[in-house]
Amino acid sequence: MTILKIRKCNLNDLTDLQKLSSETFQATFGKDNTKENMQEYLEEAYNSQVLTRELSDSHSAFYFVYYEDKLAGYLKLNILDAQSESMPADYLEIERIYFKKEFQHLGLGTKLFEFALQRAHDLKKKYIWLGVWENNYPAQKFYQKLGFKRFSQHHFVMGDSNQTDYLLKKELRSTND
Repeated sequence: MTILKIRKCNLNDLTDLQKLSSETFQATFGKDNTKENMQEYLEEAYNSQVLTRELSDSHSAFYFVYYEDKLAGYLKLNILDAQSESMPADYLEIERIYFKKEFQHLGLGTKLFEFALQRAHDLKKKYIWLGVWENNYPAQKFYQKLGFKRFSQHHFVMGDSNQTDYLLKKELRSTND
């Protein structure tokens, strides 16, 4: 039996979150970007001040995912004004979902999405949404399989490279609680 654990992060996790964020982002997008653009982005997005502010924001939540007691990846969820785009109050954003290479293709992404869907349900959200790079075809296919549909796009700037992210959303089933 595989042991999967999801734990909410706090300020004591800052160093591990910073390291994991940089490692997984670089592993995912490093080959498609210049070293200079990647380094600039990592220093800007994952510095201590930015991550401290994000960890302290009551409308954001980070979660570490452990697989057989090893840190495998993380998830970041946002609501209300913490979302990376202006969205209605009944939307929940999955801003980040990353795994270390050795933990990919083990079904952990699906488990994290189930967790995110449960959080959206608990928070009485109607939609869950995310952004995905236009050239990340495997991720787009995965999200489509989970029922996400494209509804918009935005620009994602990495150094001197202006890239396009597709915005995908999924309507959640309403319940009569």
